[in-house]
Amino acid sequence: MNNSKKENSNSTEQNLSVLINSTEDPIWLVDTNCAILECNSAFHKWVSHFIGCELSKGDNVLFDGKNKAYHDKFAMCYQLALNGKEFRAVEDMLIDGKIHYTTVNFKPIFDSNNKVTAVSCFARDITEHRQHLYHIEHQNAALREIAFIESHKIRGPVATILGLEQVYNYDNPSDPFNKEVINYIREVSLDLDKIIREVVKLTDEIGM
Repeated sequence: MNNSKKENSNSTEQNLSVLINSTEDPIWLVDTNCAILECNSAFHKWVSHFIGCELSKGDNVLFDGKNKAYHDKFAMCYQLALNGKEFRAVEDMLIDGKIHYTTVNFKPIFDSNNKVTAVSCFARDITEHRQHLYHIEHQNAALREIAFIESHKIRGPVATILGLEQVYNYDNPSDPFNKEVINYIREVSLDLDKIIREVVKLTDEIGM
């Protein structure tokens, strides 16, 4: 190889290194024997959360089976990709005492004869996204409960108050029965107040 070709090769490798290390998302490429052909610095850090140390170019991506939990988690994924299946998996890992969720994409690389020669992998932290979805689900559950309260619990007391108002003797305010009506309205109003407080508490919980 002449100097010009060497320079071009070195330049290409440098550009590739700059490209894959310009993201915080782990990127790596393995051959059919699960040896790492290429990887970025984010991958070193990411994989260390599983096995306690970094893996680099030339290492076995399955850590030679030394960590059973890690091996069992990913061995089938690589095997499926090496069999030509492209897919995405969601994995969890413990970082600083907190659970983080990551999508891991496995994409087989084919040669001109349609034979798998490598597997391209890409991971992305989706913890914030999942937390956002959980928050939305929590909000939806609270909204459904509020809707139930409004359509069932509130309707009863309101109907009772309206019914009591109909039997109030406006022609004779001093009618002794009016006092009973007012007492009933007061009791129902207290029940209604409790229900409204329940709705306010739910709306506070979901930040409405």
